[in-house]
Amino acid sequence: MKIVVFNTLYYPYQIGGAEKSVKTLSEEFFNLGNEVLVITLGEKDNFLSFNGVQIQVYKLENNYWPYNKKESKDKKIIEKLQWHIKDISNKKYNNNLINILNSFKPDIIFTNNLSGFSTHVWNIAKNLNIKIVHTLRDYYLQCPKTTKFKNGKNCTNICLDCKLLSRIKKKNSHNISFLIGISNYILEDHKSKGFFSEIPHKVIYNGFKTISNNVNDKKRASENITFGFIGQLNQTKGIELILKSFSLLKKTNWKLLIAGSVNDHYISELRAIHDSENITFLGYTESSIFFEAIDVLIAPSIWNEPFGRVVVESIFNRKPVIGSSKGGIPELLSNNPSFIIEPTVDNLVKLIKKIINNPEFLNKFIFDETFNNKFLISEVAKEYFSVFRSLISK
Repeated sequence: MKIVVFNTLYYPYQIGGAEKSVKTLSEEFFNLGNEVLVITLGEKDNFLSFNGVQIQVYKLENNYWPYNKKESKDKKIIEKLQWHIKDISNKKYNNNLINILNSFKPDIIFTNNLSGFSTHVWNIAKNLNIKIVHTLRDYYLQCPKTTKFKNGKNCTNICLDCKLLSRIKKKNSHNISFLIGISNYILEDHKSKGFFSEIPHKVIYNGFKTISNNVNDKKRASENITFGFIGQLNQTKGIELILKSFSLLKKTNWKLLIAGSVNDHYISELRAIHDSENITFLGYTESSIFFEAIDVLIAPSIWNEPFGRVVVESIFNRKPVIGSSKGGIPELLSNNPSFIIEPTVDNLVKLIKKIINNPEFLNKFIFDETFNNKFLISEVAKEYFSVFRSLISK
């Protein structure tokens, strides 16, 4: 099978879980004997190959490169608005995309994050009579910032600005052949807003390459508990909530490890919330090293996170998870409702104290291998191929 994968960013560009998930899936497609071409964006045109996957990079056709956080932050509101208006239906890639698709002749076009390309990609594919499978990984179709999060709160409704910017995206959403959500939450959120009406759909969770064989060590009541956070350090992920919560604890019987890149200015803000000798900022850390060092992960996202990749990584490493009740995270912890909290300081402090006072509580976390197997990349790829084959046969 010949598969073209679209994603805004791809190796060597990488920001978060979406890029990891698309890369893992693309490489699994190749390993199963398929020809895979990823079409992605960069700061200049390029063509390369990595782990068997062909990667066509096109220079971003807009007024600036938005994936450098420092430069993007310095842009004026009018410049950002101009960027998003151009991104409603960007036709500057037409010739390149038509030529490469006609040359490669894919059986399936598999689209993911489309910021920078715009949903005009779907129009091109439909005009070429190529079946399109789209996976929802963020809220780009509803919100140009992709998060539906504003002023410290989740957006319950689409604001007027976002409605105007998403009108064409909603119209174009009816051009795809099949829709996949990385959680039931993100799938239903889009369907309820009128996107992808009457398009067949299903949930396929993100895939992971391996499961750790680590044994979940039982804790003795006299030992310190090491809590951990790993990921992007920002307000939406709940890092400030964590620090506020630990500021209310006594300094005994616990440690907190925080892994993730952070600039000097923001780390100063975080230390101002709570600075303790019990807290260590590790900076960027390989996840395998991080999970060996902790007893329990805290994933208290305050935004409606579509999936929550670190939650599954922690479970695969046999480490319990305190998870947020927001977005798709509860689906990943459906076997462990006692470890799901509404992300507030009071709720988090209460559960942390419970664990510190009774470390044996962590042994109640259920590691269900049958449930975990649905996140194996081999199983996830099978589900995608079932969709691909059904579309091709039609």
